[in-house]
Amino acid sequence: MKKILSAVLAANLSLFAFSSTSLSVLKGEFDGNSGIYDTADGGDKTTLTFETLTKGKMGDVFFFTDYTYASGGKKFDSNNTSWLYSELSPRLSLSYLSGVDLSNSFVKDYFLAGQYNYGSESDFKASLIGVGTDLKVPGFDYFSANLYYRHVSLTLADQYTRDTYQFSPVYGTHFGNSGISFKGWMDVTEYNYSTQNQLLYDLFKIEGKAVQVGIEHLYYYEFKNDTSSDSDVISNTVQAMAKFTW
Repeated sequence: MKKILSAVLAANLSLFAFSSTSLSVLKGEFDGNSGIYDTADGGDKTTLTFETLTKGKMGDVFFFTDYTYASGGKKFDSNNTSWLYSELSPRLSLSYLSGVDLSNSFVKDYFLAGQYNYGSESDFKASLIGVGTDLKVPGFDYFSANLYYRHVSLTLADQYTRDTYQFSPVYGTHFGNSGISFKGWMDVTEYNYSTQNQLLYDLFKIEGKAVQVGIEHLYYYEFKNDTSSDSDVISNTVQAMAKFTW
């Protein structure tokens, strides 16, 4: 019986052979005019981020949650000084499902991709379903691209829903033995464009653990806004960042 349990456990572990978890602290001034990111007084905002990634033969699962604090509250909601935002993103490997290696000289694998987003502000919820791929891009340690159908609901003056498509690349690389790494993501819909990119330096790395410091650049732009008459809605800021990974 012990041998059977050991074999089952070993098989499950081999399906999810890699995992990484991190805790980050970010601080920056958000003085744009975005109701999503910017603060009421244009002042500092501090974000504590927990994220974890698990990868294996079956696919991968990424999760993060942000706890954000700003003394003046959000740009158009100064009553709340703190809020939570989370995303859960599972992907199922089509190579694993089909039993056929679908990789080639440019593609590592294809995926069925899903995502669920939740924000405490305005009871924001988004459900996404689509397809994804891991690509072999020269100069990058990893490069993924996902295309989703996205359904959003949130509470404003009345209940509000919106359906759209979302294209989401995720990428990262390092620069030789310099200890400097670059990683980021983009989300593009018919309504907006957002991206966050990090440039980090390894203070130290030992036995799979790392402490990094650096900056994160956040940029958000609305192509069109169907909840107000605002135009040229932009958030553009650089935050100081410290990150512990294990």
